[in-house]
Amino acid sequence: MKGQVDSYGTVDNALDVEDIQVPTDSPTPYNRKLLVGIALGCASIGAALYSVRSSNDQDSLTALAGVGSTSHTAHKISGSNPLNDLNGKNLSDGVSKGHPTWLGTVDAKATDQTVALAESLAYMGKKTEFLFGHQNTNYLGQYFKDKDGTEGHSDVYNGTGSYPGVFGYDWMDVIENGIDFTEHVKFAYSQGGVIAFDWKPYNPEMMGSSGANDVSGTPCKKILELSGTPYTRWVDWLDTIADSIKKFKYNGVKIPIIFRLLHENTGGWYWWGTKTIDGTATCSDEEYKGLFNFTQYYLNEEKSIHQILWLYAPAKPSYFYDLAFVDRYPGHDRVDLIGFDRYDDDSDYKSDVLDDCRTVGAFAEAHGKIACIGETGISDGIQDSTDKDWYYDDFAKVFMTDSKDECTKISYAMAWENANQHTYWVPLPQDELWDGFSKLYDSDYSVFADDKTWQKELEKNGYY
Repeated sequence: MKGQVDSYGTVDNALDVEDIQVPTDSPTPYNRKLLVGIALGCASIGAALYSVRSSNDQDSLTALAGVGSTSHTAHKISGSNPLNDLNGKNLSDGVSKGHPTWLGTVDAKATDQTVALAESLAYMGKKTEFLFGHQNTNYLGQYFKDKDGTEGHSDVYNGTGSYPGVFGYDWMDVIENGIDFTEHVKFAYSQGGVIAFDWKPYNPEMMGSSGANDVSGTPCKKILELSGTPYTRWVDWLDTIADSIKKFKYNGVKIPIIFRLLHENTGGWYWWGTKTIDGTATCSDEEYKGLFNFTQYYLNEEKSIHQILWLYAPAKPSYFYDLAFVDRYPGHDRVDLIGFDRYDDDSDYKSDVLDDCRTVGAFAEAHGKIACIGETGISDGIQDSTDKDWYYDDFAKVFMTDSKDECTKISYAMAWENANQHTYWVPLPQDELWDGFSKLYDSDYSVFADDKTWQKELEKNGYY
């Protein structure tokens, strides 16, 4: 056993059963050689060299916001430069069969700790085990809500005595709900956890927008005009994100984060996705790439944030391969991690997630990237599922015993949040799926934050 406790936590900061309350509200850089721009994975229209920048140069911003990818420099840690065709499908002699050869961070100015995190995740991709992640794990639980991030709660910890290897958060909670995740992030880092943010921004073109699912207008195009209300809102939001990241420090260390930017872009449910209304795309393929690239440029260069690993995570990439990795792919010079999001019902999950996982694992291997699963699980939560061993048989074991040895390359997999006792993705000991989760925890497939080998790898690479 890895340290399981009998109740919801009998060690420091855990919840005892009698304490559970139902909430009244809803819930010098490492080997810094430069890798000249990797072959582009998409067309470049009106693009400027990424290395030629000025924080006050509107022409540079305009060129960067032009659709397509730009040339970009990167850390080179190991391996050679894979020369790929524009569709990104050709393998290179520089990639060893069986394991991806990680080529380094796309941000040449990435902090030492950020490079160390990438190295550590690349290490995980070579092993038949993965980091288990949980969204909002120390912010929301079945029976708690910790807005301040000072209580040390987590339903993963409450059941197992360990924190997850990856702590997930959403910038929307910071921007729209006023949540300050600084203490949550500092705590996660102090426990040896990896911090991953997604973002479901409201439609910046629509006054009174209903949220990220408001697919009206042409917001991507409007932002890339670099003037007007949608652009101003977008930049204001990015300023808020930058201000938050600058507070993520622990003992003087700038805490690295993973940013899953503009995720699930192969679907039509978000305004940066594939929805078309009356023949007009809410966000065309070229506009999507332009928005991804501009956002990255703004945070890296305009705001001097260099503690981000960039995660590109389409939905259902095995089904939407060309959309994911040709039409809407920002470029090899823009992404550090290749992931995916997949939800499904009990009967289809096992086969569908394996198809996606193999697709992403193979693509990451071919292009020197780190593979992961951005978020995944049973649609609408596991509270109604009856397969007691689901978390072991259909989740962990499926990933790590892939006969094609592609899904084994994922570095982590993120389960979604525990919103309350009626909607959750991680079980507690009294829940139906606890047996399988307990088996996952005890298995050789899963890695949690307190795993000694993982901690040694982080320390060796300089994460702390």
